[in-house]
Amino acid sequence: MEALVQTLTNLWKEWQLRGLVLLSLTFQTILIVVGNRRKYSNQLLVRFAVWVAYLAADTVATMALGIISNDLGDTSDNGELDANIELHVFWAPFLLLHLGGPDTITAYSLEDNELWLRHLLGLALQTGVAFNTFLMAWRGSHLSILSTLMVFVGLSKYVERTWVLRSASSEQIKGSVIARRDLPGPSNPNLLKEYDVKKEEGYNVIPNRVIDIQLPMETFAFEDNSISKTELLKAYGLLQIFKRIFVNLLLSSRDLDTSLAVFQNLSSEKAFEVVEIELAFMYDLLYTKASVVYSRWGLSLRCINLSLTCIVLVLFSLADDKHKYKKADLVITFLLLVVAIVLDIYAALVILFSDWTFVWLSLHKRTSILKAITSIQLFKNPRWSNSMAQYNLLSFALKEKPMIYDPILSQVKPHLCHRILKLFKCLGIVEKQEKERYVTKEVISKSLKEWIFKHLKERLKVKATVHDTSDVGRQKFIVEIYGHGELKWSMEKGFDEKILIWHIATDICYYLEESTEAIQSKREMSILMSRYMLHLLVNYPSMLPAGLGDILIEDTCAEVIDFCNTPEPPNNKIEVYEMMVKAATGAELLGMRYRTGKSMLSNGYSLAAKLNEISNKEEKWSLITDTWVEMLAHAATHCEGSQHRQQLRRGGQLLTHVWLLMAHLGLTDHFQIPQPRDITRLTAK
Repeated sequence: MEALVQTLTNLWKEWQLRGLVLLSLTFQTILIVVGNRRKYSNQLLVRFAVWVAYLAADTVATMALGIISNDLGDTSDNGELDANIELHVFWAPFLLLHLGGPDTITAYSLEDNELWLRHLLGLALQTGVAFNTFLMAWRGSHLSILSTLMVFVGLSKYVERTWVLRSASSEQIKGSVIARRDLPGPSNPNLLKEYDVKKEEGYNVIPNRVIDIQLPMETFAFEDNSISKTELLKAYGLLQIFKRIFVNLLLSSRDLDTSLAVFQNLSSEKAFEVVEIELAFMYDLLYTKASVVYSRWGLSLRCINLSLTCIVLVLFSLADDKHKYKKADLVITFLLLVVAIVLDIYAALVILFSDWTFVWLSLHKRTSILKAITSIQLFKNPRWSNSMAQYNLLSFALKEKPMIYDPILSQVKPHLCHRILKLFKCLGIVEKQEKERYVTKEVISKSLKEWIFKHLKERLKVKATVHDTSDVGRQKFIVEIYGHGELKWSMEKGFDEKILIWHIATDICYYLEESTEAIQSKREMSILMSRYMLHLLVNYPSMLPAGLGDILIEDTCAEVIDFCNTPEPPNNKIEVYEMMVKAATGAELLGMRYRTGKSMLSNGYSLAAKLNEISNKEEKWSLITDTWVEMLAHAATHCEGSQHRQQLRRGGQLLTHVWLLMAHLGLTDHFQIPQPRDITRLTAK
């Protein structure tokens, strides 16, 4: 037994550093390959893999640096430096390189950007450890000189990461977008002089006041060639203005004129595409090294680092003294060098075929290079998930899906099952997992985008007509516009109550009414919007106006269970909905609890009964669809920019896209900085 323990101890001492270095290399590979997929994927597996790799990468690299320093200290006491220890010291710059992280991810969440000072402290400490290790191991040997080159590569990466985290923090974004503009005054100081000169020359001079609209220069910088991707340039130009609203800053009236000049003639597809590109750019600025990578010195630094790493690989391969190192250590060293080069080349290709490169080449009129790049079309990933999560209240309340733990826990002892479940409940795992299991994903259709865009443009017309700038959400309810004032009571509830009531009513109408070709599209849009809004209420209540969402959901689920607790319980959802309709019409007596009007469930099926009384089914489903779009727009305007920034790392939210689109159309309250829109010009005849 002692021999076995001794063998395991020796094995651990020999392989702990190797294992940590290989693990660090694995985490870096995962982050560079999978890290950027968060932008367009909301899959739990992707998010979990990135979360584990991001949190563990720095810890593993730091532990490895500590072991190298400790081993070097032990050998320094003896006055001799083992060849393998010297090779281990050569690994230290690679660990700094890993601490610098890949270009595809710098922050897992917004909080990482805000804690950039913590990373700065880590930079100072880890760099100090690495330099101390490097100096203690310096022998003027061939390997020591190669280590010097790799120290520069690793340190530059680490400094770059800290700088990017600082740049993406809220305060720095605010500071970068507060531009000092020279506001045009109502008069030009040279205007009177010009007027007198023209008069003396015999001209009939007429002063005119014209509206001055400053389009982003990017929107027309590429009009003279055949590549039809001006949406990228429009999005890039608009983002330079509208990134302010992500940090809750205000915009000016001239900014609104600029935005409207771009969006007023766009189709719904192009409008959503511009917003999609803007948000993709914003994701890159917040969560990747885009702010540094796509700059001259950032690109130059990458070329230098790749060249130095290649030089180190060649020189190390040509060294004659490699026989004195252990084979395993030699393999790991080559692996570190080769993988570093491969990952740098991969990152360079990602940079080359990105939207940022297209914008840069477009602005600098590199047409031939641009055409060559666009013809290859590598690494063309989606800019966001283009999906909306779905959540059905009745399915969740009736527990239609068995718990994932049931088949596992049924195989162990009952008392152990109880302890495991109790632990999971204390950690909140059961509740979170239960909610996630009932979430499904649906692709956002073009027809839904068209309906949303049409609705927003109609709101813009109404706003322009009534000159209402104080609160764009203060309009007539949709039910009143459609001439059904008897349904107004359902819109006068709290926002979370409206979502629950209309969700129940929409579900009932959807399941108990046969579809026809005339109403099929509107039915599908209505049910998608209904379940999406409930998903936000259940899983992301912070994105919605404050309310009692959690309490209402629990109470409503309890009501559903109580409602179905009859001598002849329903077998499926259809039968439940039929019971609700009968209850609403008085065909069944269900007790005073559901007659008081204080129940979300009773309000829901009462609303469904009223909706079913509308004889024109096309009008009915148009009303339901417009009501949901109105609630979506209301929620979008009342969600803070920080919440929208946070959702970009989860594949994006439809709510965020609608919010930014509304801002571009002037339907939010961001435009509160008055700026003169007109300037005086002279016309000489």
